[in-house]
Amino acid sequence: MANTDLTGGGKSRSGRSAVSKRPAKTKASRTPRAGAASAPAALAAPARPLIPCTACGLCCSYVAIEIDAPTTARRATQLLFYLYHEGVSLYASGDDWMVQFESRCKHLLPDRRCGVYETRPHICRDFSETDCEVNSDDDEGHTFYTTEALMAYLQIHYKRAHRELMKGYAPPPTAAKAKPRLPLFEQRFRDVRGVV
Repeated sequence: MANTDLTGGGKSRSGRSAVSKRPAKTKASRTPRAGAASAPAALAAPARPLIPCTACGLCCSYVAIEIDAPTTARRATQLLFYLYHEGVSLYASGDDWMVQFESRCKHLLPDRRCGVYETRPHICRDFSETDCEVNSDDDEGHTFYTTEALMAYLQIHYKRAHRELMKGYAPPPTAAKAKPRLPLFEQRFRDVRGVV
């Protein structure tokens, strides 16, 4: 597995330390290339207003750690293992994979302010609300909450690993249930973004 050092030694979705915030496109990746045509201002979608940290707190509701992509059956079974647990999801953007644990910071106050702001960890100090998952336009990644969703993705994007899993490691089929509730992270993300 990739670096799972919880002390901040690895790379996160956003290029920060191993204990991470969700990735967001950098300002450079959102900037058009020199000479690229841009949409006329009248046709461009209005910019979404910046959501301040004190109105959100989403980044304080989980921990994400970089993991290896499921290029082998062994690595893919590790990802299945994560999804067998409550409050755990996976995020993939290209070759970058993260396991995300829903776990609210014990210092996040009810008003979404930080209870240890003056002595907060470096990862919190380095974080910027201007390029976080809520304020980013990055919708290129995939989040997996179920083994079924992961298996469908593997079947298309990691065919060899999927074939090996089907030889004896595939998760059991789940019974159809009533419409499932969104995971807490997804509920909060949609609430903050105003998505219905």
